[in-house]
Amino acid sequence: MYIYILIFIIALFYYFSSKNNQHSKLLLAFFFIYVSLFVGLGDMIGGYDRYIYGESFDLIADEMHSTSPNLSKVYYLVGGTEYLYFYWEVLLTFVTGNRYIFIFITSLLIYYLFYRAFVKYLEDYPLSCIIFLGFFFYFTMTYLRQVIAVGIVWQGLEYIWNRKKIKFFLFIILGYFVHSSTIVFALFYFVPLKKFTKKEIILFLVICFLIGLTPLPSALIDNASSAVGKGNYQDQDQGFRIEYVFEVIFFVWIYFKNYAKIASDKKTITFLNMTFVLCGLLLIFMRFGQGGRMGWFFLIGVFYMLPYLSNQKNAFTWMKPLVILLSFILFMRMTISWVPLNVPYKTFLTPGEPAGDGSTFTVYEYDFEYVKNKFYR
Repeated sequence: MYIYILIFIIALFYYFSSKNNQHSKLLLAFFFIYVSLFVGLGDMIGGYDRYIYGESFDLIADEMHSTSPNLSKVYYLVGGTEYLYFYWEVLLTFVTGNRYIFIFITSLLIYYLFYRAFVKYLEDYPLSCIIFLGFFFYFTMTYLRQVIAVGIVWQGLEYIWNRKKIKFFLFIILGYFVHSSTIVFALFYFVPLKKFTKKEIILFLVICFLIGLTPLPSALIDNASSAVGKGNYQDQDQGFRIEYVFEVIFFVWIYFKNYAKIASDKKTITFLNMTFVLCGLLLIFMRFGQGGRMGWFFLIGVFYMLPYLSNQKNAFTWMKPLVILLSFILFMRMTISWVPLNVPYKTFLTPGEPAGDGSTFTVYEYDFEYVKNKFYR
């Protein structure tokens, strides 16, 4: 487990050593390269989704490397409308037929997209990276399709406040053909570019909370599962997710505490409103283990706003320590809860069973030749 905690320690070192160099693209690149290598080289870390993606890729690679390739035979592997992800798999079969190399290259793509978005929009790279570790890092290990879609959509955020509808929805379409949950973020374009009053925000969140108590979120989750041809979203109804509510309370408190300090420029207002929509989604889907995934597209609003508030000239002295502490708590919560999936950590550079305690491996491993030789394909 300590090797995972080391990632956060390195992020802290990056933060404290870059106080006067918060916009260094080079240092950000080094950090993301390190994290992407850690994730990409991990031997099936993150749970059963990697096995599903690995098996899908291997089946496509087998077909593409056959004597007479016929893609129509593997179209059944496409989840709903997610053809762009399917053709990404097809493209990589010209490079490799190995699931590990596929996941490695895909991880590099994911973190390249994140790097471009951070450089393009964020103001304090080191602090944003710390927040990223707390809120999103672990999900990049396993939910490959959706995090690719998130990275794609983030490339077009500027077109929201510049009101360039066609360019924005081009990125939405690209993301949608990777993961259909992108459609949720498409609606954000129509949120007015204004700084809402505190009363309006509270009313919005109360309505979202009440909706979360109705059967409507269950129907939405069920439809999302059907749309992508997956059945596990509904199965992961885990009861009332109190941590979602706590996160919303924290965000509302910290933003309202600093509300007068928030400027009214279109870029800042866009990211501010993203965080309030994220809060609304957390409340709507607070009864579902997979509900938080609906808000991943909006997380960059958090990565922008918390450093923005922390770096104000008249910012509270406790802001940065509190943000770092919260990020560490969230990071440790995921680190501990994912121990069966990730510990002990190992890379695919050595033979043997994948990372974790073996519980996922024994159920979902579909090709035991990988255990003997990671590069047999």
